[in-house]
Amino acid sequence: MATSPPSKRARIDTPEPDQPAAATTEGSAVGITEPDVGIIQYLGSHAGFSGVLKQRYTDFLVNEITPSGEVLHVKHVPTQAPPRPAQPKKEQRKKEEEKFVIDEIAEGEITGILGEECVLGLREVVKSGGSYETTKTFDDKDERKTIHQLIRTAYNSNVESKTTREYTFKFTKFAGNQGSNRRRDHRSKNQALATLDPVVVDNMGDREAFTHFTIFKENKESMDACHIIAKFLRMKPKSVTIAGTKDRRGVTVQRASIAHTPVERLVSLNKAFRDIVLSDFRYEKERIKLGDLCGNEFVITIRDVQLPSAGEKDVETMVNEALTSLAETGFINYFGMQRFGTHSVPTHEIGIKLLQKRYQEAAQLLLSVQPLVVPESVAAREQYARDPNDISSALKLMPRYCTAEVSILHGLERSSQDWLGAIMQIPRNLRIMYVHAYQSFVWNTVVSERIANFGLAVLEGDLVLDDTKKDNAQEDADDEFEEDVMDGLEFVTARSITAEEVREGKFTIFDVVMPSPGFDVVYPAHFDLRASYERIMAKEGLSPYKMRHNVKEFSLSGAYRHLLAMPGNVEWWCRRYSDPLQQMVRTDLDILRAREQTGIEPGRVLDQEEIPVGDRLAVILKLRMGSSQYATMALREVMKLETSRRGDMFDVKLFGTRDGQLVEPARSTFISEPASDLEENELSRKVAGAA
Repeated sequence: MATSPPSKRARIDTPEPDQPAAATTEGSAVGITEPDVGIIQYLGSHAGFSGVLKQRYTDFLVNEITPSGEVLHVKHVPTQAPPRPAQPKKEQRKKEEEKFVIDEIAEGEITGILGEECVLGLREVVKSGGSYETTKTFDDKDERKTIHQLIRTAYNSNVESKTTREYTFKFTKFAGNQGSNRRRDHRSKNQALATLDPVVVDNMGDREAFTHFTIFKENKESMDACHIIAKFLRMKPKSVTIAGTKDRRGVTVQRASIAHTPVERLVSLNKAFRDIVLSDFRYEKERIKLGDLCGNEFVITIRDVQLPSAGEKDVETMVNEALTSLAETGFINYFGMQRFGTHSVPTHEIGIKLLQKRYQEAAQLLLSVQPLVVPESVAAREQYARDPNDISSALKLMPRYCTAEVSILHGLERSSQDWLGAIMQIPRNLRIMYVHAYQSFVWNTVVSERIANFGLAVLEGDLVLDDTKKDNAQEDADDEFEEDVMDGLEFVTARSITAEEVREGKFTIFDVVMPSPGFDVVYPAHFDLRASYERIMAKEGLSPYKMRHNVKEFSLSGAYRHLLAMPGNVEWWCRRYSDPLQQMVRTDLDILRAREQTGIEPGRVLDQEEIPVGDRLAVILKLRMGSSQYATMALREVMKLETSRRGDMFDVKLFGTRDGQLVEPARSTFISEPASDLEENELSRKVAGAA
């Protein structure tokens, strides 16, 4: 185990959809640092190195790992054949008339109920249009229902039957001819299927309630992609469900589902999309829910790799040592910096106020003038600071995408002293994230103390997962919110390791779990570990043993998270190059197109022979991680860098240049709420390693 080396901090600007860069209101921006949220220790003793991350969005590839353990790839992008030529309208009508046959049995029953005169009138309606109304009244609802059904059956839905206020029947021929419309709809569906790619038809299965499909997206946030798909289908955004959010600045592949939507409608969307491709459709009985994944496979390109200082070993040797350490030792399973937000006031501080029931302070912190905020929100914050009673003026100035702030102002506009009510106007998944961020802060801090004091030795009183599963879900489980503190272990329990088990070496440090504070977890029996929870939380007047709250969603059951994480299938490649924007890897679509053109499937990483050699060094890292693990924490361990959100050290590299021209622009953006991604959201930035 290595203690924290002296680190150089890199400015990391977190991209979120459609939002501008953060502004500094006074002097340099002051953001939180890793030690502020308990991230202190390292495992390996190797030296770090510097590099550039996400200079191109293809430098960060993420492929979802399905519940079956398969790495998800785009297998087939559908093509659509040209539609068949439409028949002339006269010919269509003639065929429809030829196909129209009166159901004589049903018509006979109608005769028995309504009489022959009525049936003659109905036939005239079918033939010439117009209307016919009965003189007889029908007070019985069941009888009226039977007549409606018989009319539809007898005349093949060509006659519309309506009950008048006097309970007579009025019959008319459908203006649009519903029977014809239904047949036309059915025919159009068959024609749509006929134009579908045969591979799609062969794989989509029988029609079920949900359609599952793969989303391939470039440089777009997951929820943005879902909203765009829903918008084109004229459905609500939450109609499209995914297993987990993926990075914006990157190329990602993930599974999604939507209800009651035929495959042919989804296939047709590809013509309208620019940075999204839908593929690999299949009908299923159940929707995809948050958490329905095993993790993600990352392919990360680190450019311009350099050593912090000259030494006896060359840079490639040092890189190999660092990555070998990661593959063999793993990394501390910290919650990454994006967990704690992007403003000067970190999200866990808001969470503390909520748990303390100090709702006014929580709301005012969110609305406060801060050194690091969305620039368009500065005027609104200053207006609120000048006159807290003039809510409407502040609300007019606050950008709509500042979700938490706008929600609070709306609440205060309705009731200026109802601070809890204003907090509850914030979307549920967001306000829950504030208190979960505090759980993450406590977990990080306790884990750093445990490693600093006891290293990686397994202790009597450490916790390991019990084999016994709980019968009931925990009380704060929520289908609409993916809580990554749970590490996928929210429905299990834990027990303390005994002295005998320590002597026998029954468990390794990779078996040890630590709880996030809650009312439904077991805390370590080891005195010092338990005392860490008590001391850290006592600073805020909180207790690990009193985690129930009068606001139900702020009652935290807690969960277990492994102390260390071991990435799987770790591989890496070193490539020498000269062009700063040289692409190093192939995306799923690149591989698919190459296979279609040549019949040969190329590798994910370009061979050195495909890259003009130069003085620069790039490292391409491939690894698999669990759904609640942070790739930034793995990179932190490898490169010995601090991933703090500070704006006063290094400039962010936002644009590439070639021949004096900007290439691949990318905005540095901030949001007013915590990032919810389980993976990383960093833009390209220069990161400096530690000596």
